[in-house]
Amino acid sequence: MIKSLENYIQLVNQQVSSKKSKQLLIKQIYNFYEIKEKHKNRKHKYKCWDLVKLKKWTLLHWTWKSITWLKHIAKFWLISWQFEWGREWKYPYTVWVWNLQKDFLLKDYINRYSWWTIRCFFWWKNGKPWKQKDKIIPFNEMNDLLTTLKAEWANIWNMEQTKEARFLPSLAQDFVQIWIIMNGSNSYARLIKQWDILSNDIPEKDLQEFVHPNIYEDFCKNRKNKDLFFTNRESAIIFWIPNELIEWILVWRIYEKDQKTLNKIKTLFPKAYICNLDWVVINE
Repeated sequence: MIKSLENYIQLVNQQVSSKKSKQLLIKQIYNFYEIKEKHKNRKHKYKCWDLVKLKKWTLLHWTWKSITWLKHIAKFWLISWQFEWGREWKYPYTVWVWNLQKDFLLKDYINRYSWWTIRCFFWWKNGKPWKQKDKIIPFNEMNDLLTTLKAEWANIWNMEQTKEARFLPSLAQDFVQIWIIMNGSNSYARLIKQWDILSNDIPEKDLQEFVHPNIYEDFCKNRKNKDLFFTNRESAIIFWIPNELIEWILVWRIYEKDQKTLNKIKTLFPKAYICNLDWVVINE
């Protein structure tokens, strides 16, 4: 069960050594309980088969164990693993989400980030490439990739999947079946997003306990110079994100065809819409 505010503050005082890190975590705990008490779910007017529209600053989260993890989220909410459950990752005491940098139709968002990011290097000067260009290759442009590379006339290029293609339900893979979509623009969401360690709002000197020591040096450098690989599309929110902000559950094909699973999802999150990779509402 979710602990009391006092219990979490006690855990912070026991586990965290930095005074400033404690302050950040405790402030976020108070923010969480304020949202839990005051927030009211936004009411949409969507009907089945409507296209889904996502607003700028919408937050997106994946579930690596699909329905099993979704059950945990329904019970414990999106909380960092140090306090309840989950698995260790590179940013302790935080919850990882994506954030939209502009308004998107869901169909356009899925298409754009379902495939590859490419970095091209052009010619060489003094043993080093003198120019580089980064580009996202959307799913519907993949067949034209060779034409794109020929037009660029690059000497070297590196490619990797977008992180969205790896971790969110996408057109590139089917092992992730559930995607959580949250309101990121109301006053309550803005309150917790102040404590995003991937933004530049929190001073570097206050972040050491929130970043794994093996990557801390690179993290500090890359956070100041984001690109399409260390992206501005990601956030790591300190401590917790309340379930009240969850408005959509997106499902991939296996779950979409399983009415029992859809019923379970609706039972776990009765106020959330369910939508699919065809970008439409399938359950109000």
